Amino acid sequence: MMTRMNKSGCVALLLTLGLSGCASTNQQQLGGMNSDLYGPLGDGGSSVEYSTAFPVASPEEAYRNGEAALRAGDADRALFEYLRGLRMERRPQADPLYRVGIIHHGRGNNDLAQNAYRWALEIEPSHVGAGTALGVLLLQQRDYDGAERHLAPIANGRNSPWQAHNALGVIADIRGEHSLAGSHFEKALSASPGTPLVLNNLGYSRYLAGDLPGARQSLRAAVSANPNYELAWRNLGLVYAREGDHETAIEAVSRNGNGDRAKAYNDIGYISMLEGRYQDAMGFFEEAMRLSPAYYVTASENARNLDSLLRRNGNQAAN
Repeated sequence: MMTRMNKSGCVALLLTLGLSGCASTNQQQLGGMNSDLYGPLGDGGSSVEYSTAFPVASPEEAYRNGEAALRAGDADRALFEYLRGLRMERRPQADPLYRVGIIHHGRGNNDLAQNAYRWALEIEPSHVGAGTALGVLLLQQRDYDGAERHLAPIANGRNSPWQAHNALGVIADIRGEHSLAGSHFEKALSASPGTPLVLNNLGYSRYLAGDLPGARQSLRAAVSANPNYELAWRNLGLVYAREGDHETAIEAVSRNGNGDRAKAYNDIGYISMLEGRYQDAMGFFEEAMRLSPAYYVTASENARNLDSLLRRNGNQAAN
């Protein structure tokens, strides 16, 4: 959460505690304090140009301008418009706060995004967008319990968004609950058929569970839906490597690396080493070193580590 104080110490406390402390006092004074109230959710940029070039007569007009700016890819103006609309309101509104959070989330301003999401939920606890977005943000920050607390009620509701089930599936996989993860990913696909992100996550979940044919099917669907999906190509390479189809694995992983076969050989070598196929791994590292000086240091370090492992464990490790 944010800790920087602005001109009003109470305003900073409002943002930190989610409007739980001084809300009534500030709502009585919004006419002169809105700028300070929403100032901590800005990004420090100047708004003079937007104010003079795009005058508005109502909060609704500002929000429409914000939507148009987002569609045009102008996040700076979109952020300004949402905050301008909020400053024109008599009291804070959940949906524009949620959209301010989305902009900050996309920019990696996670503290600002979290503040905006929590504020929106304080105003409207049932706001599905803010609850889902906050859950996803907490997942990205590895707060799995916190993410689940926000996402589970949303996923159990009617018409739950695919993002909630997708995030809960990731959490289940992290906990080793692959059957539960698969159920969440299937529900996400029911809500949003053919989504490459979900297909990739389902494929990787099946890979972790040892269902290699199912993993291959889902991952091939992911790269069919998005041929430039690098992570899905890499995961597909993992499946082929686990199945012992090394050449196809190399082709898939090099597709992920824009045709960099040296990197692919090093990556497949590392996977083979982790899975105990040491002689295969050594061959892949040697090929990576032969193909590209750029990977010589990395592959040779892997090869030295593998050689040390073989020396410590003898022929049993090699077999």
